[in-house]
Amino acid sequence: MDSVKKEHSYTYWVKNDPNHPKIDCQPKKVEDPTQVQQVQTIGSQWNVSGTWEEKKVPMNEIKKSLENIVGMKIGQTKISAVESVDGEAHLYLSRGKIRMGYHLKITYALEDDGQIKYTDFTDDGDRDYVLEDVTDETVKHQIEDLHLRTKEFVEVFKN
Repeated sequence: MDSVKKEHSYTYWVKNDPNHPKIDCQPKKVEDPTQVQQVQTIGSQWNVSGTWEEKKVPMNEIKKSLENIVGMKIGQTKISAVESVDGEAHLYLSRGKIRMGYHLKITYALEDDGQIKYTDFTDDGDRDYVLEDVTDETVKHQIEDLHLRTKEFVEVFKN
């Protein structure tokens, strides 16, 4: 066996092959900034191919967005406040498309001292809710409008 120790590196095959052209791997300063090509990405700069990225959406931002619903007429009453928003929400970048996943508990106060409590408001269509101290029966018939408006203002972060 050879007692000569061979030097191993990532480019050992380039250094030892006399027929292989020399590659200049040294960085070069760009004199003209217009020569630098900026890649447009949907997500972060590092994720050029848009494979997978996840970002948490803060609950206070969702609550602030849902404040746009205050004043909405539902039945014979109106929504007077967004009392609470709990749960979690995430933006997902997957295969170049932005998706939003959320699982929320939302409480709306009504002008007539009642409440609409979403015990389960999710991105897959679950809309479990409870009407507390609501005397107006027409609220039940127009609750679908509130579902759609709530979904619209929760998913505003996708854009």
